Amino acid sequence: METLELQLDKKTLDLARWLAESRHCNLSELITEAINKLAVPERSRRTESTKDRIMGMFADEPDVVDEILEEIMRDRAAHPLNQRCEQSTT
Repeated sequence: METLELQLDKKTLDLARWLAESRHCNLSELITEAINKLAVPERSRRTESTKDRIMGMFADEPDVVDEILEEIMRDRAAHPLNQRCEQSTT
């Protein structure tokens, strides 16, 4: 562990102490918890970019994406959810 010196105005320090007391922890634990909670959106942002790899492959091909989506919409119109393909409505 490392020691860190912080300069806080009185209002912020009072609020930090109150938060630490209300959460039954010390200032170090409070700051650690705050940093971990603030890091969650950043982690999920990084995860989102890895989830979109498939769509990212078509980033320079908007016409291909449009064709794929049109076909999906036609299929969905012809075969609503929970309906077998053999029972076409068209």
